[in-house]
Amino acid sequence: MFLKRIEIKGFKSFAEAMNIEFVPGVNAVVGPNGSGKSNVSDAIRWVLGEQSARSLRGAKMEDIIFAGSDTRKPMNASEVTLVLENDDQYLDLEYHEVSVTRKLYRTGDSEYLINRQSCRRKDIVELFMDSGMGKEAFSIIGQGRVEEVLSSKPEERRAIFEEAAGVSKYKQRKSQAEKKLSETEDNLNRVEDILHELENQVEPLKEQASMAKDYLAKKEELEEKDIALTAAEIEQKHQRWSALQDTIGHLEEQQKKTDSLVKEQEQKRSESEAKAEEIDETISRIQNDLVNVSENLEKEEGRRRVLEERGKNAGEKKEEWEKRCRELREKSEQSRKEWENQARIMKESSSRYQSLEQNYASIQEEWKKYKESRREEIESLKSEYIERLNEQAAVRNEEKYLEEQKKQLQHKHGSLAKENQEYVKERTQAEKLVENARVKKDKAAADHEQEKETWKHLQETWKEQSESVEQLEQKLYEAYRHVDQTRSRIHVLEEMEADYSGFYQGVREVLKAGKDTLTGVVGAVAELIDVPKSYTLAVETALGGALQNVVTKTEEDARKAIQLLKTRQKGRATILPSEVIRPRRLSSDFRNKLQSADGFITTASEAVNIDEGYRHIIDHLLGQVVLAESLEAANQMARLTGYKVRIVTLDGNVVNPGGSMTGGSSGKNSSQILARQNELEELREKHRDMQAKTETLEGKVRQEKQNRDETAAQLEESRRRGEEARDALEQAKEELTGAEADLEKANSKLSMYDKESSSLEEEEERLQSREKVLMENKESVAKKLRVLDEQIEELEKQEKERGEKLEQLKDQETDIKVKLAGAKESASNDETEEKRLKKQWEEESAQLEKLEHDIAVLEEQMSSMEGDEDVETGIEKLREEKESLSREMAKLRRDRVEAGDDTQQRKSRIQQLTHERNEKQQELQNHQIELNRLDVELDTRLEHLQANYEISFERARDQYPLTEDLEETRKRMELVKRGIDELGNVNLGAIDEYERVHERVTFLHEQQKDLQQARNSLKEVIQEMDDEMKRRFSETFEAIRYHFRYTFQELFGGGEADLELTDPDHLLHTGVDIAARPPGKKRQNLSLLSGGEKALTAIALLFSIVKEKPAPFCVLDEVEAALDEANLSRFAKYLRTFSETTQFIVISHRKATMEEADVLYGITMEESGVSRMVSVKMEDAGELVESAAP
Repeated sequence: MFLKRIEIKGFKSFAEAMNIEFVPGVNAVVGPNGSGKSNVSDAIRWVLGEQSARSLRGAKMEDIIFAGSDTRKPMNASEVTLVLENDDQYLDLEYHEVSVTRKLYRTGDSEYLINRQSCRRKDIVELFMDSGMGKEAFSIIGQGRVEEVLSSKPEERRAIFEEAAGVSKYKQRKSQAEKKLSETEDNLNRVEDILHELENQVEPLKEQASMAKDYLAKKEELEEKDIALTAAEIEQKHQRWSALQDTIGHLEEQQKKTDSLVKEQEQKRSESEAKAEEIDETISRIQNDLVNVSENLEKEEGRRRVLEERGKNAGEKKEEWEKRCRELREKSEQSRKEWENQARIMKESSSRYQSLEQNYASIQEEWKKYKESRREEIESLKSEYIERLNEQAAVRNEEKYLEEQKKQLQHKHGSLAKENQEYVKERTQAEKLVENARVKKDKAAADHEQEKETWKHLQETWKEQSESVEQLEQKLYEAYRHVDQTRSRIHVLEEMEADYSGFYQGVREVLKAGKDTLTGVVGAVAELIDVPKSYTLAVETALGGALQNVVTKTEEDARKAIQLLKTRQKGRATILPSEVIRPRRLSSDFRNKLQSADGFITTASEAVNIDEGYRHIIDHLLGQVVLAESLEAANQMARLTGYKVRIVTLDGNVVNPGGSMTGGSSGKNSSQILARQNELEELREKHRDMQAKTETLEGKVRQEKQNRDETAAQLEESRRRGEEARDALEQAKEELTGAEADLEKANSKLSMYDKESSSLEEEEERLQSREKVLMENKESVAKKLRVLDEQIEELEKQEKERGEKLEQLKDQETDIKVKLAGAKESASNDETEEKRLKKQWEEESAQLEKLEHDIAVLEEQMSSMEGDEDVETGIEKLREEKESLSREMAKLRRDRVEAGDDTQQRKSRIQQLTHERNEKQQELQNHQIELNRLDVELDTRLEHLQANYEISFERARDQYPLTEDLEETRKRMELVKRGIDELGNVNLGAIDEYERVHERVTFLHEQQKDLQQARNSLKEVIQEMDDEMKRRFSETFEAIRYHFRYTFQELFGGGEADLELTDPDHLLHTGVDIAARPPGKKRQNLSLLSGGEKALTAIALLFSIVKEKPAPFCVLDEVEAALDEANLSRFAKYLRTFSETTQFIVISHRKATMEEADVLYGITMEESGVSRMVSVKMEDAGELVESAAP
C-alpha cells in the first residue's frame, strides 16, 4: 500500500485545484521558503482527522480556507482528498483504490467522504486506526518533532514514547475511569444517605400501615355486613312486593277482561246501529236503481226492432259477390300454374340446346388433340430407362459395404454405452449430493446470517438500553445530589431556627426557656406570623425590632421572663402579654381617604397571616401602618392624612408621621428571620417536588434495567444459536467440498467417455453421411425409373386410346348435329305458349282484385249494423238486473228488523258489566297504596347500595350472602363500629406511603449494590489499564531502544547510542534520557552534542520509532533543516535505504535530499499568496529552492 495521489483545492495558499501524483520510494516536494510547500504536509495531516487549528499552524479552523490575495477573492470552502493504493487490502475495505476526502465551509459545516460516499469523521479515524497513518501516529514528522526530542526534559520526552506505544488512549480512558469512579463514590454516598433517611421512616410507617389495614379490614367487614343486611331486607320486601304485584296483576287482568267485554258490547251495539243505518241507505239506493233499469229496458227494445229490418237486405248481396269471387280465384290459380309449368318447360328446352352446342364444340377440340402421334417420344424414354438401371446396381453394391462398417461401429459404441451408464449413475448421485449439500449450506448460511443480524440488532438494542440506563442513572444521581443539597440546606436552616439564630441574646434565652422551665411563652412575633413573599420586605421594615418581641399569655408570664433574664444576666427583651395588649387600627376617616388614593395596597396588619387568637397582637403592632406601592404614592397618602400615619412601600422605604422619610439600602439583621422562614418553606416544597421526580426516575431506571436484562438474556441465547448456526455452516461446507470432489471425479470419467464416444460418433456420422448420400441417390434413381416406367406405359396407353377415341368422336359428332336441329325447333314453340298463358293469368288476377275490393266496401257497410246483437245482449242484461234488484230489496227489509232487535239487547248487557267493573276498581286501589309504600322503601335501600357502595342489588345478593339472621347481623355491625371508633384517627395514606418507601429502600439497596460493583469494577479497570500501560511502554521502549542503537550507527557511520529510564521502578512516571557517542568522541548526554549531531540523533530516534510503528507512507516536513552537509548526506543515503519498505514524501529545500528522490514536485508562489505546482528538473531544483533567498 502507498499514497498514490493528493488532490487539494482551496486549502491555505492552494487557491486552484492541484493534484500531486506520488510513487513508491522517495517523493520530494521542494520550493523556496514561504512558497507553501509545508501546506502539503498540513493538508495530509488535516484529511487524516486533525482537529487542532494550532497543529495546522492557524488560530482557528477557518484559517485553512484560502483567504484571498490582491487579485483573488477568498474561497468559501477547502477540500483535500488522499488517494491510496490498496491492492494488498492493508485497509479493511474491499477496494483496490481508496479515496478519503475532507471538506470545510466558511459556515463551519464539514463533510467527510470515503470513496466519494458521505461518512463521519469517526469513520475515517477508525479506518486509519492501528494502521500507522492516524493523525496521532508517526506517519507525519515535522521539524517540530525534532525540536521536541532536543528540547524536552526526560519527563516530557516520555510523551513521545507514550505516543508511539499507544498509551495516550489508555491514559485518557484511565482519566475517564477515575472521574467515573469519583462520580460513582459520590453517587454511592448520596444513595447511602438517602437509605439512612428512608430506613428511619420504614418502622413508624409500618406500624401506621398495620393500623390502617386493621381499620380498612373492619371498615370492609362493616360494609359487607351492611350490604348483606340491606340486600336481605330488599329481598324480603321484594317478596311482599311481588305477591302484591301478582294480586294487582290478577285484578287488573279481570278489569281488562271486563273492560274488554264492555268495549266489545259497545262495539257490537255501534255495529248494529251502523248496520241499520247502512241498510236504510241501501234500500233507498236500490229503489232509485230499479226505476232507472226499467226505463233503459224500454228504450233498448225499440232500437232492436229498427236494426233487424236493415240487416236482412245487405246479407243477400254479400253472399252473391263472395260466390263469384271464389270461382274467379280458382280459375286464376289454375292459369298461374299452367303458366309456371310452361315457363319451366321453355327453360329446359333452352338449356338442352345450349348443352348440345357445348358438347359439339368439345368434340371438335378433342378431335384436334388426338390427330398427332407420340411414338418417337416413347422410344427416347426407353433408352433413358436402361441407363438408370445401371446406376441402381452401383448404389446397391456400395450399400452392402457401408452396412458392414456400421455393424462394427455399433459393437464398439455398445461397449462404451454400458460404461457410460455407470459413469452417469455416479455423476447423478454426486450431483444430488452436491445439490443437497448446497441447499444445506445455503440454509445454514442464511440461518447463520439471520442469527448474526438478530445478534447485531439485540446488541444495538442492549447498547441503547445500557446507554439509556446510564443516562437515567446519571439523571437520578444528579437528582440525588440536588435532593441532598436541598436537604442539607433545610437541615442547616432548621438548626438555625431551633437555635433561634439571628435573634437577640435576651430574646433567644426567653424562647429557649419557654420550651423547658418557663411557662406561658407563645413565641416571637417573627415565629407567629406568615407573610406573603411580595410583602416580606415591607412588613420587615414596618416591624423592625418588633419582629423579635416575645408574646406571652399573661402579664405574670411576662414578669417571669424578665426576671429570668435578670437572674441569668442574658440581656434584655420586649415582652407582649397577650391578655393586656389591645389592637390599634386606623380611623374610618383616614381609611376612607387612603383607600381612594392611587398606590394604596392595604394596612400592614391585613397583609400578615396569624392565628386568630393572636390577631390583636399584630393589629397592635401594624394596625396603623399602611402599605403603598411606591414612595411617590406614600408621599401623596401622607399629605391626605396630614402626615399622621406611618406608610411603608413595598421596597422598604418609610414615610413617618410628621413627614420624615427613611429609606435606602435595607439591612440584613432583621430580614434574616423572615427570609429564613420563607426560604425554609420554599426549600421544603422544592424537596417534596424533587423527591417525587426522584421516585419517577427510580421507576424508569428499574424498568429500563429490567428491559436491558431481558435483552441480555435474548442476546446470550442469540449468541448460542449463532454458534450452533456457524458450526452447522462449517459442517455443510465440508460436506459440499466432499460432494464436489466426487462430482469432479465422475465428470472426469464422463469426459474420457465423451472423447472416445466422440471419435466413434465422428466415424458413424461419416458413414451416416455417406449412407445418406447413397440413399438419396438410390431414391433418386428409383424415382426416375418409376417415372420413366410410368411415362412409357402412359404414352403407349395414350397412343392406343387415341385411335379408339378418334372413331368415337366421329360417331358423336353425327349424333349431336341431329339433336341440335330438333332442340332448336322445340325451344321456339315452348316460348310462344309461355307468353300466351302469362297474359291470361294477369287478366284473371285483375278481375279478382276488383271484386275483392267491392266485397270489402260492403262489409264496412254491414259492420255498422252489427249493433243489433249488442242491443239484444243489453236488453237481456237489463232484465236480469231488474230481477236481482227486486230480490235484494226484499232481503234488506228483513235485515233491518233484525238489526233493531240486536241493538236493544247490547244496551242491557253493557249496564250489567259496568257495575261489576266499579267493584273491582275499589279493591285494586287498596292494594296499589301498599305497593307504592314498598316501592319507596325498596328505592331507599337500593339507593343506599348504589350511593354508598356503587353496587347493584343483584351483585350484592350474589357476592354478599347473609350468613346470620337480620337481628344478629345488626348486633355485629354495632360491635364493628365501636372497634373502628376505638382506633381513632388513622393515617390511611400510610399503607401506600409504606409501600412506596419500602419499594424505594429495596430499589436503593439494589442501586447501592450496583454502585459498589461498579466501583470495584472501575478500580479493577484502572489497575488493568496501569498494567497495560506499563507493559506497552516497557515493550515499546525496549523495541525503540533496540532500533535506535543500530539506526544511530547507520546514520553516523559508527559510534553508539542508548536510551535510559530515569526512574525504571515507576514506569508510569519515569523520564527518558538519550546518551550518544558519535564516532571518535566519548559517550555523553544529548545536550552536550553539537547542533548537527543533536539533530541527526533526534532523527535517528524518530526513524527508530517509525521502524517500530511502521506506516505505508511517511511525511517528513523539513526534518533535516538543521543538519550540516556531512550529516545531511548520511541522512539522505539512509532515507534511500529506508524507502525500500516505506514510501516517503519529503518536504525539503536541501539539495542532498533532492538528489536521492525518485521524483521531484516544485511548489512556487509566483502570484502573491497563491501556491502553484511546477515541473522541476534535477538540475533546476537548486535554483528553484534558492529563488526566494535574499
